[in-house]
Amino acid sequence: MTISGDSALLLATVGIELVVAVAMMGVPVAIAILSRTRTDLPEPRLLWLLGLFVGLVGATFLLDALGQLASQPILSRWIKLGTMITSLATLVLISPAARRLLALPSRRELERANRELAAQFERAQRANEVVALSEARYRLLVDTASEGIWILDRIGRITFANPRICEMLGYSAEHLKGMTLLELVPEADRPAIVDALQRHRGGLSVRASRQLVKGSGGLLPVHMSTSPLMDKGEVASILGVVTDLSEQMQAHEELQGLAAELEDRVAQRTQAYRETAAQLAATLEVSRFRSRNYGMLQEMADMLQSCATPDEVARVAGEYALKLFDADAGTIYTLDPDTDGFTALHHWGAASESAAEIGIEDCWGLRQNKTYPNTVNQFNLRCGHLRLAPQRHTLCLPMYAHGQASGLINLRRSAPFVTPDIETSAESDKIASMFAANTAQFLSNLALRRSLEQQSLRDPLTNLFNRRYFNEQLAIEFERANRSRTPLAVQMVDIDHFKRINDRFGHEAGDRVLRMVSDILAQNARSGDIVCRWGGEEFLVLMPGSNAATAKRRADEIRARINDQIEIVGGTRVSVSIGVASYPEHASDPDGLIDVSDRALYAAKGAGRNRVTVAVAVL
Repeated sequence: MTISGDSALLLATVGIELVVAVAMMGVPVAIAILSRTRTDLPEPRLLWLLGLFVGLVGATFLLDALGQLASQPILSRWIKLGTMITSLATLVLISPAARRLLALPSRRELERANRELAAQFERAQRANEVVALSEARYRLLVDTASEGIWILDRIGRITFANPRICEMLGYSAEHLKGMTLLELVPEADRPAIVDALQRHRGGLSVRASRQLVKGSGGLLPVHMSTSPLMDKGEVASILGVVTDLSEQMQAHEELQGLAAELEDRVAQRTQAYRETAAQLAATLEVSRFRSRNYGMLQEMADMLQSCATPDEVARVAGEYALKLFDADAGTIYTLDPDTDGFTALHHWGAASESAAEIGIEDCWGLRQNKTYPNTVNQFNLRCGHLRLAPQRHTLCLPMYAHGQASGLINLRRSAPFVTPDIETSAESDKIASMFAANTAQFLSNLALRRSLEQQSLRDPLTNLFNRRYFNEQLAIEFERANRSRTPLAVQMVDIDHFKRINDRFGHEAGDRVLRMVSDILAQNARSGDIVCRWGGEEFLVLMPGSNAATAKRRADEIRARINDQIEIVGGTRVSVSIGVASYPEHASDPDGLIDVSDRALYAAKGAGRNRVTVAVAVL
């Protein structure tokens, strides 16, 4: 059978249209398979509509091919018209989804956003490392404290308890967490606890002696000193320091019992032992002496518990030294950690009788770690710190805390401190030792409390103020500047190429650079300036009363001193970039002042680093 030229052309056209139709109708099938295997496809509805559109076009080709084979051109035209209308409707349906698809960010934008997120993560990771180190030091200090420490929330629920408080109460740390303070006191003391919590919410500290209920059900006498911890002007939690008074109370009760027992014995045996009346009278006198002095020691301890500063502790100790020992003069020394010597904290009477600063080698009491009396007959064995007139006597009482010498109490009077009566002399030595131990304990407690407060305000590496303290002071100084219409300047300091220093010389060198830069910033600050470590290698200096020009001049001095004085290894110099901004010239609120100084800093870095840039004035 011979096929004409027109028939061959028709068959070729129909064949091509069938191939195209099969290929296009396979598109919706592929989309269906892809949708089942991938659930994270963007705009699935758009993909389905596109598949439908392509499938309809394929169906058009298929029907057109069949129409040509059947020699029905009119049917083929109606099929094409229907397919065109359906395709137009499909295009109308997919247009909103297509616009959303076109609005998706480009790959370059996604890569840039990814890099920014990576940089933010790295900065957060460095900040977390610094916070973790600070928390580790704080945890070591709290866990090894000799006093019980806990933290309460605003309603008095325990959120943290150190090992010492758990040991005192006989609870595990997990058991204490979540308990309220009301659960740990007798019912009669609960109104006082509620009142104390109300005072804490008002920002007040409370110190009082209480009884706590132990895990075994017994009562533990303690002294509680609680203070609110503020966050953004509001009470966030309550810090409590708990001192165990059970030993002191037990000693006091034992002494009272001993005195009562001695008096009973004297009353019962007076008639039978008249011949030993003198001896009994002497024994009774010693007992009364002991009871009187122990009572005064307890009274002194009560007063010391109310002291808020080392000076107050020293003044109270001086007053009771006069009552207990008739010491008309004396000096209380405390350890100076910078020199390992002892400096006079407080004195009464003739201050010239003892030096203002002494070392361990100057005092026999400190050398021997025991009470040492100086008499007029000990010219060659007197302590080197004494400058006594004739007929003057002294008593040196070493103070110890945590196994180390923490101070010295030197008492002076005209009568000897050593008496011929051995029993009375021994009792006096015991009273003197307890007097020194009580004073040392309360000075140590105040030092611990002050250390905990400093931990919450200072950066542990540089000892500069931290970001939280700076924000609090910025709000205060900004309000003061606004009220008094005076300028307020901020310097934002950043160490140039600090990451390169860490990578090349190591983190120890980087920490040393941070400390050296911090020292120069602190040395250059005025008395009213506030210097803080803002984070990483960035620092902020708040300058009340300074305008942008003054802050710029001082920033140039800081930059020059750092560049001249700090080098790492082999002459490698350290430089800084500084951004300067001031109120009201550049910003109208605290956050804006920080933000515009930050932009000025980045302008300095962009201009080549190792320079000072002042922010652009607000129009």
